Amino acid sequence: MKFTVTLTTEVEIDLDQKVIDQVDDEWRSMFYNLHTPEDIAEHIGFNLVVNNASLTMLDGWADLSDDMVRVNNDFDWEVEVVKKD
Repeated sequence: MKFTVTLTTEVEIDLDQKVIDQVDDEWRSMFYNLHTPEDIAEHIGFNLVVNNASLTMLDGWADLSDDMVRVNNDFDWEVEVVKKD
């Protein structure tokens, strides 16, 4: 049987200002169309949690230090919906 499971979680991340300042028009022309600190936090948070990446593994931040982003790893996943396909 095949199922689709929708999961949610809430993750607290702390970004050094330098991580946000890295994103400017030149950076956007080469990488991603991120404009606000919230856009940046969403992009980085998603990749750190879902893709198990580190900051230095992400395009545009490889020259920074991984410790410029701190993730509270004390979070739980919640099952929102389960549907049989």
